[in-house]
Amino acid sequence: MAADYTRGEMNITSQKNTFDGFIAVTVWSSLVLIVTLLYLTLVFAVGADWMSSLIGVAIVGVVLGLLTSMKTSWYVTVGGLFVFGLICGGLSQLFSAFLAG
Repeated sequence: MAADYTRGEMNITSQKNTFDGFIAVTVWSSLVLIVTLLYLTLVFAVGADWMSSLIGVAIVGVVLGLLTSMKTSWYVTVGGLFVFGLICGGLSQLFSAFLAG
C-alpha cells in the first residue's frame, strides 16, 4: 500500500481551501478584536472622549485593513462598527443628559 504512494500527486485543493479559510477567519477576528479593545481601552481606561476615540479607531481599522490587504467587506464592517458606535455613544450621552436633569 505504501508503495502506491508517490510524493506530490495527491489532490490537496480541499485541504488548501480549508487552511486558507481558517487563516482568513483568524485574521478577520483578530482585527475586529484589536479594534474593539482599542476603542474600549481609549474610552474607559484612558478616559478619552468617545467621539474622538471612535474616529481614531475607525482610522486605525482602515489602516489595518490596508496593511493586511482585506477585501471591501472589511471596510463595510469598520463603517458598520462606526455607525453602531455613534448610535450607542449618542444614546448614552442622551440618557446621561436626561438623568442629570
